Amino acid sequence: MGFFSKLFGGKSAEGAATDAAREPEPEPQNDPQPDAVVVLRRGMSVPKPDYLARVIAAAFPGGLDESVPRVGLSQPSWYKTEEVADQIAAGVTETFALKFALAGATSRRRALDGPDGCQVMLVELYRS
Repeated sequence: MGFFSKLFGGKSAEGAATDAAREPEPEPQNDPQPDAVVVLRRGMSVPKPDYLARVIAAAFPGGLDESVPRVGLSQPSWYKTEEVADQIAAGVTETFALKFALAGATSRRRALDGPDGCQVMLVELYRS
């Protein structure tokens, strides 16, 4: 492990192999559709509408109702631990629950790869 890896949290070969072996979670059957969907794309680029559509189509093979709000955000500082990912998802849930009037909303997050291979976090918001 080099100096910059230690300083900025680089991955070990074992951690990289674990990440590569991780498969996306399958969509649970018979789950209700979310009330809003937020896609965080790793990096500085905010995902464009066609990018969002492709991520959502892959995440919801049965389709997502057109009335469900979709938001794309960039995430320049990507998470290194699941605890940080949970905190990011909680912040997204709190912010967009207010925006879409989903008082007491719950959420579910999924780590996926975007159509360009870039990492994305999909946060699904559900009305309580």
